[in-house]
Amino acid sequence: MGGIFVRSLTTRAVAVTTGLLIMGSSATAFASDSPIAPPAVADGAAVEPGTVTDTPAAGADVLEGVDSGAALEEDQAIPGETDGPDLGDEDRGPRRPDCPSGPFVHITRNLKNTTSVKYSTFAKNDTGSTKDFKFTSKRSGTTTVGGSITLSADFKVRWVGKLKAELQGSAQKSWTSELGVEIGGKVKAHKTVYGDYGIRKERVYGYNAFRNTNCSVSNKHFLEVWAPYREGWTLK
Repeated sequence: MGGIFVRSLTTRAVAVTTGLLIMGSSATAFASDSPIAPPAVADGAAVEPGTVTDTPAAGADVLEGVDSGAALEEDQAIPGETDGPDLGDEDRGPRRPDCPSGPFVHITRNLKNTTSVKYSTFAKNDTGSTKDFKFTSKRSGTTTVGGSITLSADFKVRWVGKLKAELQGSAQKSWTSELGVEIGGKVKAHKTVYGDYGIRKERVYGYNAFRNTNCSVSNKHFLEVWAPYREGWTLK
């Protein structure tokens, strides 16, 4: 994902790069080990190509972002993200008499990541020429590991460990977004640029289950699982 951690189980390549326009940003703010992801710019966004930066212009002529007041999206699409291939079912292997037993989790499909939006803003350019704009994250929020069915504390730990080991090394049980994260650029003439700041969510489909001593699997429950792993801006 450009500066974003590569998401794969050797079968999945990163798709986000096709939807990202990462331009003019500093290596420090958007480094691969930073909690701040590179900005994601949607197709059709009212931003002049090549102007997006984490060090926006200052001055009286700069369009400051206005709080949008819109309902915040829990699962906003990240430009360029696609679902991964079927990864198979662990409950297809040979039976053995000495199989380690106990609860476990298994990923069968890597789903499109999304953003849990915590702050939304916009800047409107009413002039006939491009104008500099500046957005600053002014509200914070928290996203935690969860699933489409209720997860026990034990399975939450198992899912986060599975995600960290196989897909996303920075997956966390809980993530609170930062205040004061800036982004800027130039908005096109007679256009409005929208900015959403939020927490990226790693999303997978799979199941909780129990492995018996003969390697058979029981108590299988399929579900969608997500865990926060980074935060950043999306421009639209």
